[in-house]
Amino acid sequence: MSQNITLPAAFTLRPRGELMAFVGGGGKTSLLFALANALPGRRILTTTTRIFAAQMKLAPAVIFATEDSEKNEEEIKQALDRHGMCLVVGAVEGEKAKGVPPELPGRWLARPGVDFVLTEADGSRMRPIKAPAAHEPVIPNAATVVVPVVGIDALDGRFPEVTHRPELAEELLQYSVIGNQLSVNDVARLITHPQGGLKRVPKGARVIPFLNKVETAAQLKAARQIAQQILHTPRIDRVIIGAVQTDQPVREVHKRVTAVLLAAGQGKRMSKTKQLLPWGNTTVLGQTIRNLQQTAVHNLLVITGHKADKISQIAQDAGAESLHNPNYKAGEMISSLQTAVRQLPEHITAVLVMLADQPMVEPETIDLLLAAYWQGHSDLIAPVFEGRRGNPVLIGRAYFAELLALPPGDAPRTLLRRHANALHLVNVPTDSILRDLDSPEQYEDEHKKVER
Repeated sequence: MSQNITLPAAFTLRPRGELMAFVGGGGKTSLLFALANALPGRRILTTTTRIFAAQMKLAPAVIFATEDSEKNEEEIKQALDRHGMCLVVGAVEGEKAKGVPPELPGRWLARPGVDFVLTEADGSRMRPIKAPAAHEPVIPNAATVVVPVVGIDALDGRFPEVTHRPELAEELLQYSVIGNQLSVNDVARLITHPQGGLKRVPKGARVIPFLNKVETAAQLKAARQIAQQILHTPRIDRVIIGAVQTDQPVREVHKRVTAVLLAAGQGKRMSKTKQLLPWGNTTVLGQTIRNLQQTAVHNLLVITGHKADKISQIAQDAGAESLHNPNYKAGEMISSLQTAVRQLPEHITAVLVMLADQPMVEPETIDLLLAAYWQGHSDLIAPVFEGRRGNPVLIGRAYFAELLALPPGDAPRTLLRRHANALHLVNVPTDSILRDLDSPEQYEDEHKKVER
């Protein structure tokens, strides 16, 4: 179960000064109001397109923008003084209220008495997914966060029925979907397309997609696959999976995790380089890489040292990146991990520390650790089997500085001991996390199991 991550925590908003623009489909208005109700401070809600008149009733106060800006400013101030939150719209025409000019939200945020401005900047005619027309979306230039919203039910119905502007969506996908259903890959592509979910995003704004209406196990599995693909687009900050209109609006927050595979060791106890030993139709290292590649880690970094040429070749053949640790003889494990952490870009939020002699650890076990991280349990996570802690372990960026300060000969477990109260233990179904290949006998025993 998740830690019931709040909407403000999921978005990691600043204490004040954020202008958020919600685009796409799948429940933008519900998300806008849910987030506004969860935020502290003084909040202005608005739209630069249109909003249903019935939805205006969700706001404690509604201000109708006119050409008299001084009057509008005073009405907004009074509403914020009284309620802490108000909705500002244009004139009501039929079932909808018109939007405000896109420069106004930025002006409001610049006022000293306003903490947050939340703007619905797109329309979708109640469809879970869309492709924007030439005039869409209408994102304020001052937006600091843009939230492309998609309902997971976009995967359920026929393409023309779940998609707003399906003809434009087909142009973006570059093939005919009519009569078919959207795939996980289709949804990810529409969200990250420069003329789709990323259209007109201001240069400095953070982009945080929200995958909405995710309630069942099957929907969560699909949403995770979409999130995993989306995060390979550098413009994306993180991906939130949730169901706004439930008591658990946020289920998971997906961020980028690098698997650091420690393969620099000399294998002194084995008297052989165990990473290079045969394992099925590959090597010990090759199988460990394969297992990691079947998980939801963002990317994989193999740290080389002893017999670096052969190790890096195995990594290259498997499509994995490698990095050499020139100090591998001095505290191989910690120096290798430190070598990796120093090279990680800022958008990597955690490392999964994997030992090269762990070809027995199943991809499903690794994904259990990742799920615990996405669900907000901790930035320090380790697996346990029948009360015994094993490997791999996950370490969040909050601990990177302390990790880099560990002396040669130390190990990541020092962090786990120091921060025992913060360590989250995940019960796993097999003892593979406890087994390794430290001796010829252990290798022969494990290798026989593979050959059977």
